Order: sequence, then structure tokens, then C-alpha cells
Amino acid sequence: MYELASGAGEWNGTVTNPSNPARRDTHVIRGNGHYVFQYDADNPGVWPFHCHIAWHVSAGLYVNLMERPADIRDHMQIPQIMAQTCRDWATFTNGTVIEQ
Repeated sequence: MYELASGAGEWNGTVTNPSNPARRDTHVIRGNGHYVFQYDADNPGVWPFHCHIAWHVSAGLYVNLMERPADIRDHMQIPQIMAQTCRDWATFTNGTVIEQ
């Protein structure tokens, strides 16, 4: 992803370095701050965008980004094993608490 702006408080609409933005795969977001990013949506699929702290993810700091949904629908097959993976995950998360 490309870092367009990051800082304390609300974003004022300014892009830090529009001609050559920093490229990142992770970023620390300040408390009560902002992080503005852009990414290339050129890889069909559903991709997780998330915090790397498990209890933050549990609190909602997670979103799926869907890229090129028509290509997914028309050209990709979801493996049937995914349904079992979802059932296994539900069983694990309903009975396991990870200490952090």
C-alpha cells in the first residue's frame, strides 16, 4: 500500500508526498490519529486488512477488501474445503481464549 498521509488528529486532506508516496505493508497508527493509504486493486480476491493484535481484530479492527468481484464470480472457484475451514474456525474461537 502507499502511505498518503499519517499523523495526529484529523486528516486535513493533504497528501504528504504525492509524486513518490512511501510504500508499506504495515503501519502503526497513532491513538486519535489518522492513516490515509491507497493500494492497487489489481489482484482478484477477498483480502484481509487487519490489525496484527488478535484482541484488536476481535474488537473489529478488521475488514475484507474485495478486488474485482466480477472476475471472482466469473473465473474463480471457491474450494469446497473452505466451508469446513469456517466450521473448524468457529469451533476453535468458541472454545479457545488466547492469552495476550
